[in-house]
Amino acid sequence: MKKFATILLMSILMAQCPTCPKVAVPIYAQTGAPDTAEKSYSNSGDDVKLPYEFIISRSADDFVPVLSGATFAIATLSNDRLDIELVFRVGQRLTYSKLTDDAPIDFRPVWIENGQSILFDSARDKMIAIWKLTLSRGEPELFIKSEKDGMCFGASPSPDEKKIAYTRTNFINVAWWTIYIVPPVTNVSPEQFQIVIRDIEDGSDRILTYGMMPSWSPDGSKIAYSLFDGASWSIWVADAETGQRNQITNTKESDISPAWSPDGEWIAFCRVNNESKSSDIWAVRGDGTSLTQLTNTPTRGEGGPCWTQDGIYFHTDAGEGTPYDIAMIAKENISLVSAAATSASSYATKSKSSLKIQVLNSTKISGLAARTASLLKKNGYNVADIGNSRRERNLYKGKIYYKPGLKEQARKIAELIPGVQLLKMSKKFRYDIVVVLGRNTKY
Repeated sequence: MKKFATILLMSILMAQCPTCPKVAVPIYAQTGAPDTAEKSYSNSGDDVKLPYEFIISRSADDFVPVLSGATFAIATLSNDRLDIELVFRVGQRLTYSKLTDDAPIDFRPVWIENGQSILFDSARDKMIAIWKLTLSRGEPELFIKSEKDGMCFGASPSPDEKKIAYTRTNFINVAWWTIYIVPPVTNVSPEQFQIVIRDIEDGSDRILTYGMMPSWSPDGSKIAYSLFDGASWSIWVADAETGQRNQITNTKESDISPAWSPDGEWIAFCRVNNESKSSDIWAVRGDGTSLTQLTNTPTRGEGGPCWTQDGIYFHTDAGEGTPYDIAMIAKENISLVSAAATSASSYATKSKSSLKIQVLNSTKISGLAARTASLLKKNGYNVADIGNSRRERNLYKGKIYYKPGLKEQARKIAELIPGVQLLKMSKKFRYDIVVVLGRNTKY
């Protein structure tokens, strides 16, 4: 296992920034993958396998990929430095070109000006701010300056590139770039992070809302971002003009780094377990429905999603022998899972009376199915059929099979029926929920 070099990088940056105030800085440790790591992983929650392909795998750590044509821009950790690199891909061949090497930490590149320039976060010139590098010039220039005792990072251009949304803070964290990997959940408050919109023409700033890591929708009307609620981070979407906002995800874990799909229907994001610090890629519709887990690697870390026409690119420490590689979930796999999630979401909205339930008796106890059906009907459920189980006989514990999206409804039914009922998702039944009763169900 390899260890993430945050502590060393923090000391390097502090030496470069003697004017930075002394603040409490969380130390994030991230472990890499063992050399025996497999080359694909899957979401086993609903028996949906979602393999991903490794695109860039080498001895350096590579993060936050963004794509312009066939060219990647990435942040690369090598020799205890973070630099911006370009990766040119022709078929299976990759060619690397380093863009920056004159600051201890450069991170999170973003393409602008039709692939002719890049915005990126940097700790150069004794500040943490947003810089611009025009490829034909080769020298970075300060693009958005941070305020005294604060930082700015995470630029997101509007589709017409007339405006830039970015994160502004009223504190300095010398390990700010680790926020993209493991967001802070202690010693922080929501008002410390602001989403600001910069007008490129006149240079004016407008505060949109509290939050960080903005992502502009493809039509320019909305901005997705991450907001801290005092315990964890969740995904929100705000109107880019009015600031009217809606919460998209709500969990005890932390959701960060939102990235819109090219059609503006979905948002990919990184969900981080606040205790284990492991993370996975998830997706959700822009209205908060059809929440879908795309990767399931409990002992590893994935993040920095970038959704393109080809699929979702992201960094992951699940590569063989390297802590962080660049991988991709192909669009074909995303389409299959998103279709299943949409179907599951439609099931989840069904009412009690609209569900079709079958009750089967696996035992020799007379009238067990009829009594259970009567119990369910009294509680508002629609029992469409009762009978004896032909495949499963004389069970001790009962079983409740449910279609995708109906686990909560199945759980509620299990609580009504006496005895222990095991829940299992299945697509093979014609009914929404099938109850197979066992011997421990006694009235």
